[in-house]
Amino acid sequence: MKTGMKSLIPYYFLCLTNVFCDDVNITGLMDTLFENYHKDVRPLCDSGSAVKVKVGMALRQVIDLNEPRQILEINAWIRLRWHDCDLKWNATEFGADNIIIPVNRIWVPDITLYDNVGDQLSGLKDYRPVVSSNGDISYNFPTVITSMCPVDVTFFPFDTQNCLLKFGSWAYHGYEVDIINLSDTGDISSFVPSVEWAVVGIPAIRHVTLYGCCPEPYPDVTFYVVLDRKPLFYMMSLIFPCMLITAVACLGFMLPPDSGEKVSLEITVLLSLAVFLLVVSETMPPSSENFPYIGVYFACSMLLVSFSCLMTVIVLSMHYKGIHGREMPQIVKTIFFDYIAKFVCMTTVRRRARRCSIHPVSPLYQTGPVFTYSNDAFLQNGIPKSETNGKVDPNGLTTMVDELNAENAQRMDDNYNESANSDIIITLQKQLQIIKNIEKNLQEKKRIDSIIEEWQLLAIVLDRVFLLFFFLFMTVSTLAIILRSAQV
Repeated sequence: MKTGMKSLIPYYFLCLTNVFCDDVNITGLMDTLFENYHKDVRPLCDSGSAVKVKVGMALRQVIDLNEPRQILEINAWIRLRWHDCDLKWNATEFGADNIIIPVNRIWVPDITLYDNVGDQLSGLKDYRPVVSSNGDISYNFPTVITSMCPVDVTFFPFDTQNCLLKFGSWAYHGYEVDIINLSDTGDISSFVPSVEWAVVGIPAIRHVTLYGCCPEPYPDVTFYVVLDRKPLFYMMSLIFPCMLITAVACLGFMLPPDSGEKVSLEITVLLSLAVFLLVVSETMPPSSENFPYIGVYFACSMLLVSFSCLMTVIVLSMHYKGIHGREMPQIVKTIFFDYIAKFVCMTTVRRRARRCSIHPVSPLYQTGPVFTYSNDAFLQNGIPKSETNGKVDPNGLTTMVDELNAENAQRMDDNYNESANSDIIITLQKQLQIIKNIEKNLQEKKRIDSIIEEWQLLAIVLDRVFLLFFFLFMTVSTLAIILRSAQV
């Protein structure tokens, strides 16, 4: 008998510690607890006071934030705590301090996500809560939350989004079910890092709202999920290529106008920026309330490249304007060659422009008396000879005319027979007229070439001025918009 008693002591001890005899005790406990329990009725404790439900959340993973649709999808663990006075028992009598039971056996508050995009809060009716002997219930379950999240893309891709997750009872007002936050912040200790978003924090705040439908207050607990975007991907895939393509537009000002590729290059850059702007527009929500600074930057880049096309057309117009023989106004020469060329460090252009301004005038344009010539001063074909070596001097037309005039004056003093020399005189006069025409054409061609070169030099100066203006405006706009969007 004593031996039997000694063998029962470890058994009772193990039953009291809820190790080996759980099935027997829990079976009796379940029959006792749910004999008169109604799971569809709110627990009425303390003279019908409100059931206090504590709501907590642990963020596990950010699945997606769809900016165009403005929908947040996350994986979270919901934690509910409340007291049910109808679920109490004597832990010593049944040998169990707590039990795990199916959720469909007890009353569960109808906690609802107000801005839920899906049908319901998934997982609320699928898992098992833990019930303590004093009536406290702890219910933890995982869920995938799909909620509305207004997205502000003003500072994209350096933006921070604040998504609200509002939990509360949909059927019970505040006098029946009181919603309280379990802690001041959501739990992020088990958060799986995201490749796109960094979780700054999840503060939890309790609100009490009076709606127009009902006079009773409706409390709720709102979790503010603060997400900070990681901008490296967008920097390398959007901003850097845009900056690079915009910088390529500067090469259009360095191409010579005769290449015929200046306008083609600028048009290609403009089309490339248009494609990038379409890519950015696809990732942005269609909102007219705010527009991202990155979109403003792309628009400014397109405007700059469009202006570069206009500037290139102006340069080409100036480059080919001299072929019509229209001289450049003196005030334009003074402004561009004396001041602007000096400002943009183009001293070589200034020297070339000064040389182009000098147009020599041949003495053949001057009128004089009728000349007669002697056969000694010409070869048989009528071409004048140089007095020095007897060869034709192509560069001494003016000197030749002076010699012929002096010789003709000397011949006029002599009294020779005009009839004998009349044919020679006529021939020489015709040759002199031909020489004068040649000299005139050479001088006209030189004048036209000087005018053409002046306009071409003006085009070079304009190219340099437009290049500096384009580079300066591009740098200032890039720094201003990027730094503003980064909120530096």
